[in-house]
Amino acid sequence: MSEIDVLRTALLTLHRALLHAQRIEAERFGGRMTAAETLQAAADDLRFSWLRTLSALVTELDAARSAADEQQIAASVEEVAALLDPPDPDSAFGARYLKALQMHPEAVLAHRDVTAALARWKASRPAS
Repeated sequence: MSEIDVLRTALLTLHRALLHAQRIEAERFGGRMTAAETLQAAADDLRFSWLRTLSALVTELDAARSAADEQQIAASVEEVAALLDPPDPDSAFGARYLKALQMHPEAVLAHRDVTAALARWKASRPAS
């Protein structure tokens, strides 16, 4: 598996952990959610809107991988690194992300895996 594949897998695991964390938060106020309701909320509900930033980056990375566009892959990875390593506590995403990291151990483990994959990807790049 290539370094970019490892990063993509780690990002998907992180996204899943964050979606689960947000579902728990939403269920505290609105009751249990089915998987279908969670999927619909991820697309439409304002409580889940902060996750769309990460969703868009994963989609962008996938498009660059499909096109085999190394420059776009590198740009996408840099966007991921800027968003997550470290997260900006003053941004809408960063504030919610840091809260999820404090409250959900699976998010912390997934974050660790993403930052390790980012480091490995950067180390595998030729020096410029």
